[in-house]
Amino acid sequence: MSKIQEIMTKNPICLSFHANVNKARMLMAEKSIRHIPVKDPETDLMVGMLSQKALLANAIKIINERGINQLEHEEKATEVSNIMDTKPAVFDIESNLIDVANSLLEKKNGCVAITQNDKLVGVITSNDFVKLAVKQLGPSTC
Repeated sequence: MSKIQEIMTKNPICLSFHANVNKARMLMAEKSIRHIPVKDPETDLMVGMLSQKALLANAIKIINERGINQLEHEEKATEVSNIMDTKPAVFDIESNLIDVANSLLEKKNGCVAITQNDKLVGVITSNDFVKLAVKQLGPSTC
């Protein structure tokens, strides 16, 4: 059976909770990622998870309330700490992979953080499980 460290993305891209939402959106687009762990720059500990879903909800709110012309300005004035998930799913690297999978299914958050000795070491997304399934199922017969 596969282990967490075999499918996780090691050393994920992170942002400070002081980073602005516009920077986060640009980083997600540039790196083609949908989740960014957010850290406290003083302690280097993870304090939240920013999702593409939260960014989109924030953008829609701004557009509806202030108009599209204010989007960039409002995003630059808003820290990611204001829209991030402050209680993301976190698992120790020694956790059972099935527990991680069940968490993704139950919470439908798309990403969990992986820690070792309380330090962020990776992330696992639902896409990582699709890759694992493809690997386990073998070559396609189509």
